[in-house]
Amino acid sequence: MSLTVDDVLEQIGGYEKYQILLLFMFGYVAITLDSFPTMIVTFITAEPDWVCVQGNNSMCNFTQAITLTSDDYMARCDMPREDWTYVADFTSTVTEFDLVCENSYLQSVAQSCYWAGVMVGLIIGGYLADRFGRKIVFYTGVVGIVIATWVMVFPKYFAVFIAGRLFNGLGSGFMNATYYVIVAEYTSKRHRAKLCISLFYFWIIALLLLALLAYLIRDWRYLLLCSAILGTPGLALWWFTPESVRWLLLQGQEDKARQELNKVAKINKKTMPKDDLVMPESTETHGNLLHLFQNKKLAKSTLINWDIWITVALVYYGVSYGSVDLGWDRYLTFALTSLVEIPAVYLAVFSAERFGRKKSTIVGLLVSCVASIVAISIPEDRSNTGFIAGRIAMAALAKLFINISFACIYLWIVEIFPTFLRSMALSTASASGRLGSFTASYVIWLIRIHPLLPFGIMGLMCLKSACLAFLLPETQGQDTLETIGDVNSVQTTRNTENDVHNEVDNPQKSDTKF
Repeated sequence: MSLTVDDVLEQIGGYEKYQILLLFMFGYVAITLDSFPTMIVTFITAEPDWVCVQGNNSMCNFTQAITLTSDDYMARCDMPREDWTYVADFTSTVTEFDLVCENSYLQSVAQSCYWAGVMVGLIIGGYLADRFGRKIVFYTGVVGIVIATWVMVFPKYFAVFIAGRLFNGLGSGFMNATYYVIVAEYTSKRHRAKLCISLFYFWIIALLLLALLAYLIRDWRYLLLCSAILGTPGLALWWFTPESVRWLLLQGQEDKARQELNKVAKINKKTMPKDDLVMPESTETHGNLLHLFQNKKLAKSTLINWDIWITVALVYYGVSYGSVDLGWDRYLTFALTSLVEIPAVYLAVFSAERFGRKKSTIVGLLVSCVASIVAISIPEDRSNTGFIAGRIAMAALAKLFINISFACIYLWIVEIFPTFLRSMALSTASASGRLGSFTASYVIWLIRIHPLLPFGIMGLMCLKSACLAFLLPETQGQDTLETIGDVNSVQTTRNTENDVHNEVDNPQKSDTKF
């Protein structure tokens, strides 16, 4: 008798000590090598207010600090540099390199280079992971992030900082194309949602920790140095990271696959079954971008997933960026908007297991849509605390439910695509999501044209993606797919089962299940 990997995990433990250790190991990765490099720019590239230098000066005669949204914000661009100064109790790349006026675009260049690196890293990393294995690609990303972060700590020229951000993003792309897949593939299907989505708790911990560190460490170089120090122990992860068992089987390396499963059994104190492992009956071993469009079902799943990822990333970062301009303390605002993600992860785990991946994603998108529409209906009057509280509540609600969708789509896409395409599917979808991340800052900028535009656009995007999500299959409780043939056969089986179920339950009524 031959056993599938899911069958073996049920016998040797699919949610026990080994999986918990794996969760905490990659949780450390999520904090120090994923969240910190991504979100630290909120503080190290922050732009403070400015004020006129005291004295007899006819060029600068403002008596109050000028904020980013002030009508007089650009007035300093026509003044001598010595006539004005920053008003801040912190330093940043803006204050050190004077990234204002004609140089202000460099702030965007630095962040654009990061997201460009992430996109390239995800696409290339996904292909390399399917061809050479998850472990080597993951570790390459870790090394790249650590080195790039150290390089950014001591640059004398801003160009060096930009180059560091580019390679930081590239390493992040390599890493994100693999480590979530590894966790998913070592967890039994009954517990996959709980364990995989639990990784998002570490992202939230990182956000709160980053707000605290930024509050305590006001110098941008020392804050970045702290991040580099915390991430350096990640260089030891090569000796603890397992290779994907399913990938090994696709390469015909059953002995190595059994070795990895033996480690799981040993740590979980279970007996490894002696049965043979089911070898995929296919010559498909290396997934590439074209495989995602090999047939109509795969093409439909690919394009819809890309669209959902763009929307979710756009709304998540759009709300995050927009919340900074609520008029509260910078560090407190960042922490409070991060706290809302805690119940979101819990609700995502509960909902994905109770109602399925599909319903959870769709509901998250629809509620975010409603919250965004309500937010734009609240008057823009900062003198009214009720209006401020209302906008904050709606922004928090949108972020809460978009986080539920964000968590669920990670799990959903892993289960929709077969093993040899899984990393490629996840990496390309995540890369498309980076388009949403990149676009978010520009969508928020549209508030300068009309206050209804940012949240209006985000609301419509959510509605459109929710409608498209109805066209994807539910994957709750299903075995992971191994080949393209499995995609066709399992969807046909699901459709047949649904038809029979509907006829038995109510032969007079046709019910569309989602």
